[in-house]
Amino acid sequence: MEIRVLGPVGIRQAGRGLTPVAEKPKTVLAALLLAGGRVVSDARLREVTWGPTPPATVDQQLYTYVSRLRKLLSPGAAILRHRPGYRLVLTDATLDHAEFDRLAGLGYDALKARRHSAASAHLATALALWRGPALGGVTEHLARIELPRLEEARMAALEGRIAADLALGRHDALVSELVGLVEAHPVRERLRAQLMTALYRAGRQADALAEYRRGRVILAEELGIDPSSALNDVFQSILSGDPGLTAPADRPPEAPVGRRRPVRPAMLPPHVADFTGRKPQLDELCDLLTGQQAGAAPVVVTGAAGAGKSALAVQAGRLRLDSFPDGQLYADLAGPPGRSKDPHDVLEWFLQSLCEPGTPLPLTVDERTQLYRSVLAERRVLVVLDNAHDEQQVRPLLPGAACSRVVVTARSRFTALEGARQLELDVFERPEALALLSRVAGSGRVAAEPAVADWLVERCGLLPLAVRVVAGRLAAKPHWTLTEMARRLADGHRRPLDELRLGDLDVRSSLRRGYLRLPGEARTALCRLSLLRTPEIPAWLTAVVLETDESTAEDVLEGLVDARLLEVSGSDRAGRLRYRMPPVIRLFAAERAEDESDGAERRATVDRAITAWLLRARATVRALTDGRPVRAAGALPWSDAERIGLVAAFHQADADGHDATARSLARTLAELHRLHRRPHHRPVPAGSAQGPDPGPRPRDAAVCAVKG
Repeated sequence: MEIRVLGPVGIRQAGRGLTPVAEKPKTVLAALLLAGGRVVSDARLREVTWGPTPPATVDQQLYTYVSRLRKLLSPGAAILRHRPGYRLVLTDATLDHAEFDRLAGLGYDALKARRHSAASAHLATALALWRGPALGGVTEHLARIELPRLEEARMAALEGRIAADLALGRHDALVSELVGLVEAHPVRERLRAQLMTALYRAGRQADALAEYRRGRVILAEELGIDPSSALNDVFQSILSGDPGLTAPADRPPEAPVGRRRPVRPAMLPPHVADFTGRKPQLDELCDLLTGQQAGAAPVVVTGAAGAGKSALAVQAGRLRLDSFPDGQLYADLAGPPGRSKDPHDVLEWFLQSLCEPGTPLPLTVDERTQLYRSVLAERRVLVVLDNAHDEQQVRPLLPGAACSRVVVTARSRFTALEGARQLELDVFERPEALALLSRVAGSGRVAAEPAVADWLVERCGLLPLAVRVVAGRLAAKPHWTLTEMARRLADGHRRPLDELRLGDLDVRSSLRRGYLRLPGEARTALCRLSLLRTPEIPAWLTAVVLETDESTAEDVLEGLVDARLLEVSGSDRAGRLRYRMPPVIRLFAAERAEDESDGAERRATVDRAITAWLLRARATVRALTDGRPVRAAGALPWSDAERIGLVAAFHQADADGHDATARSLARTLAELHRLHRRPHHRPVPAGSAQGPDPGPRPRDAAVCAVKG
């Protein structure tokens, strides 16, 4: 998906325009985009969209525009509710303004380093992204505020590109362009100084001096000021025939006195001092790094966010340093939230560490990849690519020769990566989690409260990152008992994930990265399913909460499994897969549901789910009692599979005050329990001569259903 603001505001997906027609939705979109991932308050959005006199229904209209934009942008971008406003995060989309800033930054860096060819190329590419005046189609309120800033950025890039071209001796071609620019921007002194320089180098000294006099008059008449030093310095250099003004700034580099050996790269992060457990996985990864059977195939370490993939990769690399005498390369490919690092930039870092100082680097990704593989052809280097997003990001960073080794850490399995060896990393085993808690928080504290320690690691879902944060917080608070930490995690007035944060270790941030990359429907499904207290999630229930068909629901669930936000818990008697949401994921998704939807929407989701449980349970009772064996045979597997879910629905209805629904569920559960107690689960037709089993009391139906 391409999103554009440097010209008419627009959205394009696969070559097709998706842009809102109306001015106000475009304005809301542009305001969120220009915030650069920061929260834009409701007040700010009202101001730039409606000005000082918004209508009485402004809040409802704003909500409608945001809702429509969410659907339009998914899955390329997400609009998140962060009171008192909204934040837009790019997940799988490019924004021309962000790309302009990136390319312009590269151009300015190259200009400072006197790499004028690269500077000219980067800045020219950045300027080519402009398709006319920026912010076309938005309200005058937003344009008045934002357009001057954007236009100034464009002019600065233009002046930088012209400076690079002048340094490369392209003055003849620049004269006509600069004449038009100075006419359009008569008080921009840098442009006029550049025109004077180009004219002088083209042998037009008189014209250059005349241009100075013209500029001095315009500045005096329009602004009442004298020319600045930038203009005066060029004027004096022309009068004195300064040779520095004549020759291009670039000169051939001096030949080096001796051949300097490049620095041996050693980019791996420091050793993980409290690395705990994972012995089978660590041994396997070490064997793959040093064995001959893997060749140049990368090893992909996969697992959920916070499972310890990065720590495992670094630990194995540190243990096998001697196997890679030519060094180690490391890159965290995650980038800022919602974005991934560009292989073009990563290759620049790698090549700068591998090549001799001063080696010119190619401009394109393909050329850099070829140089990178050539440099590594006869070297034995370990390459660790951490937090990779997809195969497309990784492929340019793979060495071509078999002597180097690559470890990729990712949440997806990267099965499309040719020859990749998979190493799955699950959550901790309980002894591993307790060992880490003891090692960091203190073995005496854990031994003093073993039951609380068990509760803490269970509350963390045995997720290594969460356990590490809890242990670290206890270590930082020696006066806390484990019970105090447990109390804080269980406190209903606190957000549990606020307690799972320690310095730069943040469970919420780790999960958010993967969440933002989800398509809109998958994000909605995760949030809504987190509202239900059922331990298992069948596809039919997902279809109910999403208000879609089961086939679509299955695809959404599988997408969440691929993103490591759901797990497959098994299958029912009919062979249909069932899923579960890990505890920490449920905490995160419930937060997102609260932030991104209103109370009415959340209540409606729960009501739909509980009502669906009740209707299906009643239908199952009818199938088991109407005397038709075929229907009964089809109902039995559903009844067996959904007993625990029905109990959870009953408890949720009871706790949330849905008294009538809770009573109906209790009666239905009691009837199902009575029917299941019949020998061989034989259905009994209504009105049978056998006396009815009184069954349990309705409020005890949940317990009986589980025991049955």
